[in-house]
Amino acid sequence: MIDKKTHRLIRKEIYIVGILFFGLFIAMIVYFCNYVNNGSKEFIYNAYNSRFSVFSDDVVRGNIYTADGKVIAKTAYDSEDNEVRVYPDERLFCHAVGYVGQGMAGLEAQYSFDLLKSNITLEDQINNNLAGQKSPGDSLYTTFDYDTQLAAFDGLGMFDGAVIAIEPDTGRIVAMVSKPDYDPNTIAKYWDDITDSTKNKSSLLNRATSGAYPPGSTFKIVTTLAYLRANNGDDTFSYSCNGKFEIDDYTIHCSGNKKHGSEDLLKAFSNSCNSAYAYMGLELDRNAFIGTSEDLLFNTTLPTLLDTTKKSSFKIDDKTKDSIVAQTAIGQGSTTVSPLHMCMIVSAIANDGVLMEPYLADKLISADGQLVSQTEPVEYGQLLTKEESQLLQSYMAAVVEEGTAEKVNFGEGLTVYGKTGTAEYTEDKSVTHSWFVGYAVDDNGNKLAVAVIMEGAGYGSKYAAPLAAKVFEAYFQ
Repeated sequence: MIDKKTHRLIRKEIYIVGILFFGLFIAMIVYFCNYVNNGSKEFIYNAYNSRFSVFSDDVVRGNIYTADGKVIAKTAYDSEDNEVRVYPDERLFCHAVGYVGQGMAGLEAQYSFDLLKSNITLEDQINNNLAGQKSPGDSLYTTFDYDTQLAAFDGLGMFDGAVIAIEPDTGRIVAMVSKPDYDPNTIAKYWDDITDSTKNKSSLLNRATSGAYPPGSTFKIVTTLAYLRANNGDDTFSYSCNGKFEIDDYTIHCSGNKKHGSEDLLKAFSNSCNSAYAYMGLELDRNAFIGTSEDLLFNTTLPTLLDTTKKSSFKIDDKTKDSIVAQTAIGQGSTTVSPLHMCMIVSAIANDGVLMEPYLADKLISADGQLVSQTEPVEYGQLLTKEESQLLQSYMAAVVEEGTAEKVNFGEGLTVYGKTGTAEYTEDKSVTHSWFVGYAVDDNGNKLAVAVIMEGAGYGSKYAAPLAAKVFEAYFQ
């Protein structure tokens, strides 16, 4: 017979066990609700889920549109009445919109859950079901401006590389082009060739978001900011350029071996003087230099709603040779950056230091015209102060007015701020990538930031900057 003390202990243990099981039950409910709201998309609509096709049995996949209403992805029917995904502009939006056919990629993958949902009235859905018909899925409206995208695509021409354009005050991406490219209409048919590394140059890679390039002289924006911070905002600087800078038996040459003579900071920046910036980089505290680069999101996962981005890399320390630090200060060395990242930095400068998170998907609309959801601009934070931004703005204006981009025709009615770049990427220093990063403002205060890289093209002022001008023209016209 159990005494009262033992009985109380047993009841207490049963009570504790009951509480534990109840707590676990509540935790499971919370997890399940969170999974349904947030995690189910990634699992249910994963291209590798063998049950994926079940979810398209009742809904016709919705269309994808540009912001100005042009269809860039739709569902059609072949001669045997089978559903096929069609991309009317073929290669124009391939890396951003992606494809359905050999798995999925791009917005097609990221928003597959939404495109295969139908938010027409329940009555209409029931009537469609009783009639043996599928209901139309919701449509996705992107942030793309068709003409701006076309200008970027055509301007890049036969060059590999990337162009990305972002509205600084919202984060809306209005253009995103990467080459080499592919035709999403025939992705399944030519899959083996497209993925054969011996036959192509990674045409599936979105170089705009995932390319890792030496930034060249566009990185002088970062070095300039580090110098300003090291001197408490004082831009007093003096250097006499004789066309080259020697350190550790290594020689850094100015472009074309040009001797810039006596320069202050503004002149060094607008002339893109390698010698002055190599000297400047060696004067900086290395930890502070790293800190400034990381404030501008180097070595950091970029804050964006895009599903594929690559971290930019900036690495120096106390053991790094002076010659490498000097190269790093002019955007060479081991530093790498994506066009997206450079465009985000420029966007923040244009927006008085505040970075808005870049995004591509604007809204979802049901087939009967009802707004399902809307993406609201998200402020990431202050990357640099308003005063720092305004000073860098004046330097970037000088590049266009009297510096390396002064001969570029940016058109009438625009004020343009920029930085050219010519980046070495092989031992043959005569072969270089062409960079331009910058932004334009029209008479009404509207702004657009752009980053352009053209692989192996040559001087940024000769190739990338004129392409940026075409993008500005298409957007602001």
